[in-house]
Amino acid sequence: MTVSQICLTAGIQRNTDIGSFGVIYVDARAETPLTVRLVVSGAEENRYNLHLGDTFPVGEDTWYLDRVEDPTGDWAVFLSQAEQGEPATTP
Repeated sequence: MTVSQICLTAGIQRNTDIGSFGVIYVDARAETPLTVRLVVSGAEENRYNLHLGDTFPVGEDTWYLDRVEDPTGDWAVFLSQAEQGEPATTP
């Protein structure tokens, strides 16, 4: 089954055919842009500091930080697969 959107919550790792995803933290302080620290494990482990709309590679695909619901409480982070051929902006 192909996954095109992933929802992550505090303390829960999501395992898929393309890799494992987890959120290390969500920084929603008023004086800084919303930041999500994400870890992705597949053939190798990568960590990213992401802002809304930032893209990152997962294997040969590109994903992006779609939205964060309730960032100052019991947050939920939503990742979505980008359109075919869209390059990742986060190394």
